[in-house]
Amino acid sequence: MRHRPWSLAAATFACALAATEASARAEELDETRTDEAVKEAGDAKAAEALAKDAQALARAKGVKVSFRLGVRFLSSAPFSHVYENVLSAYGYNSLSAVAEAAGDVGISPWRYLDLGVHTGYAFGSAGSTGGSGGMLTLHVFEVGGYACAIFGRTDPRKAGYFGAGVEGGAMFPFLLLRGEATESTQPYIGPMLLARLLGGQRVQTTIQLRYLVANWSNAFGSVNLPLGGFSLSVGANLSL
Repeated sequence: MRHRPWSLAAATFACALAATEASARAEELDETRTDEAVKEAGDAKAAEALAKDAQALARAKGVKVSFRLGVRFLSSAPFSHVYENVLSAYGYNSLSAVAEAAGDVGISPWRYLDLGVHTGYAFGSAGSTGGSGGMLTLHVFEVGGYACAIFGRTDPRKAGYFGAGVEGGAMFPFLLLRGEATESTQPYIGPMLLARLLGGQRVQTTIQLRYLVANWSNAFGSVNLPLGGFSLSVGANLSL
């Protein structure tokens, strides 16, 4: 009995099609297993992170410690800026902004409130006249306290995401020119806004905006020097 050529071709094609389908099903099964393995690994990491956060929360005492770096815009202070003209007349820069660093330690007695102490340091340079005037620099030390309402926090041991409050204390500025210092002590006060984001239970990124009201009368003879204004700083908050 003779086989027709088309019958042999059909049988060969059917076998090849079956093999292809089997291979495709095997690949799909492998991909499914891989996706499941990746998902399980991701779930395990997420569960581990949640467990660490839960452990950190269980050990937490409601203490918040933050470190920040930023800039303060003296030109935005609500006082006379005649000092800028005086500095320019002597060939100096306007000293319209200063760099600052801050460290705060606070505690959360209730879920809706943070209380703490603030320390800070600000530095600015008006440059040099290039002559006998020499370099003129401003240094400001701060010590104060703050009270901040925290929104959306269910547990005082947690950091909380957003807050608004007030800060006040004392500034200790001094101007340094040719090795001689002129110093003073001035009070300050102002509102503050904060955000604690992008982190876990233990460490968060913190952003703080303040508007400080402070003025150094007679810093340049009879001319005052604003010490406050808008202050924007970014750093890290530790929830202990």
